[in-house]
Amino acid sequence: MDWYWFVIVVFIALVGTVVATPLSMKIAKRVDAIDYPDGRRVNTQPTPRLGGVALFFGLMLSLGFIVVLNVMYPDVLHIRGFNQSINYFGVGAALAVMFAVGLIDDMFQIKPVIKLLGQVTAAIIACTSGVLFSHFLNPFEAGVINIGIWAYPVTVFYLVAFANIINLIDGLDGLASGVVAICAVALCILSFSRGSMDAALMAVALAGACVGFLYFNFHPAKVFLGDSGSLVLGFGLGLVSLFGVVRATALISLLIPVVIAGIPVIDTFTAIIRRLRMGRPVFKADKAHVHHRLISFGFSQRRTVVIIYGISIVLAALAILIAQDQSFMRIVYVAVLIILVALFIWRLGLFSSVLTHHYERRQNSAAKKKPDQEQSDQEHEY
Repeated sequence: MDWYWFVIVVFIALVGTVVATPLSMKIAKRVDAIDYPDGRRVNTQPTPRLGGVALFFGLMLSLGFIVVLNVMYPDVLHIRGFNQSINYFGVGAALAVMFAVGLIDDMFQIKPVIKLLGQVTAAIIACTSGVLFSHFLNPFEAGVINIGIWAYPVTVFYLVAFANIINLIDGLDGLASGVVAICAVALCILSFSRGSMDAALMAVALAGACVGFLYFNFHPAKVFLGDSGSLVLGFGLGLVSLFGVVRATALISLLIPVVIAGIPVIDTFTAIIRRLRMGRPVFKADKAHVHHRLISFGFSQRRTVVIIYGISIVLAALAILIAQDQSFMRIVYVAVLIILVALFIWRLGLFSSVLTHHYERRQNSAAKKKPDQEQSDQEHEY
């Protein structure tokens, strides 16, 4: 496949998103889908949150262009690497369902359970369309291990998790869309090197839509992604990674996308642990995310976002090296990755609120026991 088709796909996604964004802002104002400043949000001005409408339009416009052109003029694109077992129209329908779930939540604030059911529905549609992690290479002997019926819940969990990790990190202007653009470029490089052209094309379409949206979303943002945008971006990343996994049976093929999306994954993992250990609902928002911690160190919004971009690029580069290098150096890259992640978590103090919580609880318990002990001593004297 010629390289210029990738440029065309990026261009269509970027221009489509840029053109549609002002319209999405008008729609948001009309239906009052506005993020007003409050104690948890960082925006100081009311901001429309239906940017996902424009992003979804740009993404689907570019993907539709590829599908239609490939069906009508297959000799023009000379595409190799499209998987015949995947129903791409079904994948498009799954993306549309995920978008609809986010859009409804942006406008009407639906209950978390209903929102989760909608996300699961979108993931199930993707599974039944052929996007399924069903087997992997046996690491101990020749052959593959089929996970049978468990392929469906594993794939659904994977896709829903990817959708929500991007949703959770969407807390600063340009953060989620920029991080997804970086992840998408890394996945495109890996997919292209493995001959997975469907994954590579969808990845560059995601990147193009994100870059187009950043024109309006970088600080100071004129519009926010909203759930309609963040859920689609996360879901899209999950789909792209699974397109490659369907062909590559190595288990590491499923882990590499997790490394590429390292910042959102780390942020989500630490948030879940933090909230569970502190006895708070997992879905209850707080101000202890990665970007909140960086801002608490005195960094501005812009600098915080740029720092996270830089870390994401480093993680993406390590992921590509781990995936491509089959020598002993892979172990070195993994070791470097583990050290960097550990240092990152420690330096930002992502678990400090948990440790402080337990320390204060012990202090309070000791303070309560002390008067009781004094009373016991007095009674003993009498």
